[in-house]
Amino acid sequence: MNKFLFLLVLFPLTLQAQSFHPAPGSAGSNAIKKDSSCFVGWATGGTVIRGFIDIADTTAISGGSNRASFGNLQNALGPATGTITDVLSLGDSGVATLSFNQFIMDGPGYDFAVFENGFADNYIEVAHVEVSSDGIHFFRFPSTTEVPVITQASNSTYTDCRMINNLAGKYRIGYGTPFDLSDLPNDPDLNKSAVQFVRIIDAIGAISGHTTTDQFGTVINDPYPTPFESGGFDLEAVGIINATLGLDDFELLKVNAFPNPTSDQLQITIDGEASLSLYAADGRLLFTKERTNSTSISLGEFAPGIYHLLVTQDGKQQHVKILRN
Repeated sequence: MNKFLFLLVLFPLTLQAQSFHPAPGSAGSNAIKKDSSCFVGWATGGTVIRGFIDIADTTAISGGSNRASFGNLQNALGPATGTITDVLSLGDSGVATLSFNQFIMDGPGYDFAVFENGFADNYIEVAHVEVSSDGIHFFRFPSTTEVPVITQASNSTYTDCRMINNLAGKYRIGYGTPFDLSDLPNDPDLNKSAVQFVRIIDAIGAISGHTTTDQFGTVINDPYPTPFESGGFDLEAVGIINATLGLDDFELLKVNAFPNPTSDQLQITIDGEASLSLYAADGRLLFTKERTNSTSISLGEFAPGIYHLLVTQDGKQQHVKILRN
């Protein structure tokens, strides 16, 4: 959306139910400030597929393209900066899939948060959020919208964030919308202790034609059309709250796993006793051993690919990627 142009007037939509968390600074808000100490890591890589600036008119051009072109993937990596231009614009139904150097896990409370660059509490553009532990099977958070669909939201309307739940972009710039993996149903294809990918999918926001719906089939109404190079959801960052590895733990645990890559035997030595767990790329637990300072694991029976070694010692954890060639 065109947050980079000044809006002269904001016209309210007719208000209905207001069932969910309010704006940052209000009692009961679950917005998380960008510099909160709860964050232990941020996205480190990913891919993006840009959407059209106007999915209903694919001939529309802005910035020399019919697709969103503002920003780049690098802008969505690392910590949230709270800078309105430090974003990746997705366009209508655009998709960004972010990866991390550690597993996101279902821990106490919220597990990660998504940041967008809304310039005001009541100017909201939203996106669906999905997660995956294997990069193949993605699971969407059950979202809810109570925003009226009588009038199409546009660049001169506002939305009460209390009408939106489990959609990214609920809060203004500098505040993340949190997500809890426990909101997702249990499924054998999703390991909630080893989530590796977070996918952000722009919700188009049209109330007719190319519509997007929440978990109940209710049409999502947010500013549309946004025929600008900065159209669609503007992703700033994804921060991890609960992980199998805290950033400081790399310095605290001394683990050697060699040879790496390996085609068979993997030797592991640890400074002190620790517990070991080896996971496949899809999050399946393949091997575990309690209280050891050295061991050998045979990978010969496993298919070539990436594996994940999790070392736990005195409440601290370290994650080591292992390549089976």
